[in-house]
Amino acid sequence: MSERQPDIAATFAAYAANLTYEQLPAAVVSTLKRVVLDTLGTTLAANHLADGVQPLIDLIQQTGGAPESTLLGFGRKVPALMAALGNGGMAQALNYADTAKDAGHLGPSSVPAALAAAEQTGGVSGREFLASLAAGTELMARLSTAFRHAWGDWPVKPLRTQTWGYFNAALCSGRVLKLNASQMHDALGLALMQASGSMQIVRGGDPPAKNIYAAFPNYGGLLSAMLARNGLRAACDGIFEGEAGLFQLFHDGRFWRSPLENGLGETFYLLGVRFKPWPTSGVTHSLIEAALQLVARERLDAADIEQVQLIGGPDISHCSEPVEVRKKPSTTAAAGNSVFFPVAKVLANGGISLADFTPEGLRQPQVLALAQRMTYTIDAELGSSGIVLLSTADGRRLESRADTPLGDLANPMSYEQIVAKFLDCARYAAQPIPAENLQRIVELIDHLEQVPDVAALPALLSNLETR
Repeated sequence: MSERQPDIAATFAAYAANLTYEQLPAAVVSTLKRVVLDTLGTTLAANHLADGVQPLIDLIQQTGGAPESTLLGFGRKVPALMAALGNGGMAQALNYADTAKDAGHLGPSSVPAALAAAEQTGGVSGREFLASLAAGTELMARLSTAFRHAWGDWPVKPLRTQTWGYFNAALCSGRVLKLNASQMHDALGLALMQASGSMQIVRGGDPPAKNIYAAFPNYGGLLSAMLARNGLRAACDGIFEGEAGLFQLFHDGRFWRSPLENGLGETFYLLGVRFKPWPTSGVTHSLIEAALQLVARERLDAADIEQVQLIGGPDISHCSEPVEVRKKPSTTAAAGNSVFFPVAKVLANGGISLADFTPEGLRQPQVLALAQRMTYTIDAELGSSGIVLLSTADGRRLESRADTPLGDLANPMSYEQIVAKFLDCARYAAQPIPAENLQRIVELIDHLEQVPDVAALPALLSNLETR
């Protein structure tokens, strides 16, 4: 008989419980700091801009409870679980947060839960916080690789950030709460009991609820960690690889084991995270970049553009259909998941920003008219590259191709660009945040390993006194 392989959940539970800041390479620390800054910014931007956020925040504020953790940007403290729910819902509500290849969004499924737990606990240092984020995000990044290599063509049924985010948030918040390895295993078992998420919310027209899907794994992950701390046993064999475990439940049992075990603590898959320069699905970014190149080198008047053809790989299909919704999006969710809307914005305005996702921005007549003159084509050989072809009234036929748009690992956003993005996002906070507070946030995160209590971050973002 072959020797039984180590249980994946037990391996990660021990890893998360024992990981220390000192074990993190400098590149990991630097990346995680950017994840924190970026996630806080996208959360603030969603305060007002994202459809679906207000009903969630209203419910949380109506529920009441102990003032433990901050609703970012609103200047109010609520129970930690409710803060994880609300901040998680906002973090990815504009499709603007970080993304890791095939892994979904690492920051939105880790930072809200971990920060809520840290505020409730008090005295959680920046070093402890960084180690906590490393534990969960590394699991999530490795899960993506395990699935991708087993499937080849990606199955689109599960909503990755939501489904895997339960385990990410459970480990991150569990590490903040100082769970031991056995309790971490319990937390992963409790996360499996809740894990859910379906791409149908995207394929079915992007109703506003799609925006807040990261609320659920943050709430569920933190709940799992809290229950494990309180002694609820849920550890069992095969949480991931068992006959009814995560892989079997969502992926027909197909996965590649190697990335889930090899080099753990030495090779960090979370370093594959990318930061978005535009608040849209990452699969549209090559097309946006191609359109920006056209605008930079050609004199274009949107009214003179007769036809536009967008060519991309198979991944753009869900951002192209249903065509009538993608060409005339009525919600920020539908606009962020459209190939037509952002390209039309670039060709009409010379660029795209958060202002384009306000109610007025969604209704810009020139953009909507141009989108109606667009078609799309799938070319499987393009992969993640994008091509924009257009014809003008004066007979010109123009073409632009982008292979590595800004934000790609081969063309990453600079630290200065990420800071500028954070400051722009903060302009949309529910309560105005003083400029000196925002600058202080940037400084604190840049030196997060020296911060004695990360509760200083949400306090500054809500213009509250630190403890």
